[in-house]
Amino acid sequence: MDESSDPQIALTDAERFPLLDDLSFLNALKQDAYAPKFNFKSGDRLNALHLSKVKSYKNKYYDKKIFWNEGQTPIWLNDYLKWCHTTVPFYQNKDIALDSFPTISREDIRKYPHLFVSNEANLEELLVYYTSGSTGPKLDVLFDAVSQASWLPQIESVLKDFDISITENKNTTAIALICAQEKTLTYASLSTYLEGAGILKINLNPSEWNQPDDAKKYLEKYNPQILTGDPIAFMALLDLKPQLNPKALVSSAMKLTKGTKNKLENYFRCPVIDLYSMTECRNIAYAAEMGHKAIRPDLYLEIFDEHEDVKLPYGERGELVITGGNNPFLPLVRYRTGDFCSLKIENGIPFLVDLEARNPVVFFTKSNIKINNIDISNRLSKLSIAGFKMHQRKDKLIQFVGYSNDITSEEIIELLNIIFKNDIDILVDIHKISQNNTVEKSQYSSELITNK
Repeated sequence: MDESSDPQIALTDAERFPLLDDLSFLNALKQDAYAPKFNFKSGDRLNALHLSKVKSYKNKYYDKKIFWNEGQTPIWLNDYLKWCHTTVPFYQNKDIALDSFPTISREDIRKYPHLFVSNEANLEELLVYYTSGSTGPKLDVLFDAVSQASWLPQIESVLKDFDISITENKNTTAIALICAQEKTLTYASLSTYLEGAGILKINLNPSEWNQPDDAKKYLEKYNPQILTGDPIAFMALLDLKPQLNPKALVSSAMKLTKGTKNKLENYFRCPVIDLYSMTECRNIAYAAEMGHKAIRPDLYLEIFDEHEDVKLPYGERGELVITGGNNPFLPLVRYRTGDFCSLKIENGIPFLVDLEARNPVVFFTKSNIKINNIDISNRLSKLSIAGFKMHQRKDKLIQFVGYSNDITSEEIIELLNIIFKNDIDILVDIHKISQNNTVEKSQYSSELITNK
């Protein structure tokens, strides 16, 4: 799918929801007087066989989670590697033993998406998720209906840790994905897995609504049980001061600082869960006290050297590498995530310790003292800042652009001066958060970086 190709609508609602006879709630969501100008139609396409596979996936991996212990591999791994070796063209020339598999990268998937499709995948069930490329070149990720719908049992397993469950019936809105962007796909849908409960994706951009207060009124009327989104979207939602009673907020795609998390929890009076996920394999872990707690027994996690194809000893910090999943259109074997952490297994559960998205970046004071971006993240996490970009020029000047409605430039300068021991020049620009932001993920960069 190239840049100029928008999703094409070719299915009827009956084809999108083959097991749901009553679509009255869907029509109510779409036709409500306060409804946004939805620009897309979406459905899970689950038939009886698909639904049974999603439920079987839940029963197999989530009723009782069994991961692996230090020095071991998951019980399913050997069969999975045999299946990949037999049915997936990209892996057919590889040795069947995991230790002989080289790592793969996003670039491999971008260049050869067809080679990752299992011979057992049903091409008539192909779904394409088009990523924005905020962390690299644009990428089309292929799914089927079962692997696409499997994000729901994954989310349920996270909520279970907080004693939260999603009410399943055809007259409730289960989940709303909140966006605050200039442009994105928006839709009202239903979940067959959740007995016909509503699923929304909305954009708070005022141009998407008929009246200024419609976004607030619409959300208050349908009162979604779970709100998902990124910190920027949630802070934009907070500005509307909606009277909602969500069971939880699930934040992903950007770093969630402690300050932002506390502010959201104080207003919505529910847990705000910091979820680590990737388009290539969906949900992976969520932030807990010890680190990011793994949620997927069907994903095997390893830590590799950033530059060489060498697995690092247990406990060492490096690049997170993933094997597994349940997507026949993109089975992963030793996929480099581009994210960095160390791995700790506690009571049979893997934790990603000090997870830092994307490449680690070293900054320098004027006198060449090295400053790790992890230390900067730890300090910034205490502030109510929804996202930021921090760049160091060749002359060592720091350029910082942040997104917050209550943090000042002076506060950022003061904090960075503490980190850099008052031995740095700093330019700070703080942007207010609106309902139509164009900001991408928080990121660090440097013209001095050597990646060594």
